[in-house]
Amino acid sequence: MKLSTKPRYGLRILAQIAADGGDKIPVSGKEVARKQDISIAYIEQILIPMRNAGIVRTVRGRNGGYMLDRPAKNISLLDIIELFEGRLELVDDHVSNDASGIWQRLSQVLRDEAQSITVADLAEQLASHDPPIIDFII
Repeated sequence: MKLSTKPRYGLRILAQIAADGGDKIPVSGKEVARKQDISIAYIEQILIPMRNAGIVRTVRGRNGGYMLDRPAKNISLLDIIELFEGRLELVDDHVSNDASGIWQRLSQVLRDEAQSITVADLAEQLASHDPPIIDFII
């Protein structure tokens, strides 16, 4: 199983927004693009589904930018992975062989771990590096 760049970059973008302003002050898309070395066009493409899902919001105006629409501690890796990739599982639910229970258990462990890691955790890790790292764990 491989994740596309959208959830991986989406998590980097959210961690940067959380580290730079979170749900308190808007963060410029250009600043996120510079710090994360992601094109502004791709950032905007990734942020559209996150805005539609109520994860980020746009603030217009001179000091506008992007803000988290809920606290970073309430946004999990699982939320972002499933937003872009669909349900996180290793096998389809309709698989019915002797090993399917094992794969479903393993899928649940993976889901539980992804649910336990939040954007706040990633932002803390990002902010703790001097200089900040671009591709920290994602």
